[in-house]
Amino acid sequence: MGISKDDLELIEKIKLYRQDKEKLELLDFKNQALEKENKQLKEALKDLQTDIIGNKKILNQINALKIENIELKKEQEMQKSQFELVVTTPKEARTVYGQIRQNLKKAKKEVLVCSPWITYLVEEFSGVEKEVNMKIITSFREEDIKSGITSLDKLRALMESGAHIRYNNNLHAKMMFIDSSVAIISSANLTRKGLGVNYEAGVLIKDPDQVKKAIEFFQGVWDESEDLDYDQLKKYAILTE
Repeated sequence: MGISKDDLELIEKIKLYRQDKEKLELLDFKNQALEKENKQLKEALKDLQTDIIGNKKILNQINALKIENIELKKEQEMQKSQFELVVTTPKEARTVYGQIRQNLKKAKKEVLVCSPWITYLVEEFSGVEKEVNMKIITSFREEDIKSGITSLDKLRALMESGAHIRYNNNLHAKMMFIDSSVAIISSANLTRKGLGVNYEAGVLIKDPDQVKKAIEFFQGVWDESEDLDYDQLKKYAILTE
């Protein structure tokens, strides 16, 4: 007895079903594998994003440090320019004298001076604009006038140029301030030896806070000093004749 046509068709359908089932199982396996791989890729991408964020933070920190370093260098350069050594020697080109002359020419508002002895730079002071407020503190002793380290003629010339002069015989500081922006503090008196012969040293200051503190010191000495006028100059001129 042979296989009927219907049986053959059934067998063929079963074969096709099995083939389709195998294909579906294979596709399902591949799909699961793809899903697993996709999950791994997502995790890897997440880790990569975390690394990128971390790297960005590191780069930002590096850039911030670079900016901070640049600002620090600028500040250091500014500090260098705000404090400068000035000296007097018989051979030194950049002297206290040179800085005083240079800054006096720039004076627009105020010149403040402390110097126990003044016999030099009078012409430079006289050349300061009339509207500039000039205050000078010096010492004023009969023995200094007799010895020549205090000059009545120089003091008179300073008064005639508009300077307001006070004296304090405890004064030892040598200081000058130009427009509250520059301070020159040194060991040099305003004499020929102090500004051109002796070995003297000091500092030129442009730092606003330090200049302000130094001016406060000057003002304290000024308040404790006595006015010097033409009558006193005449009196001492007679005494020392």
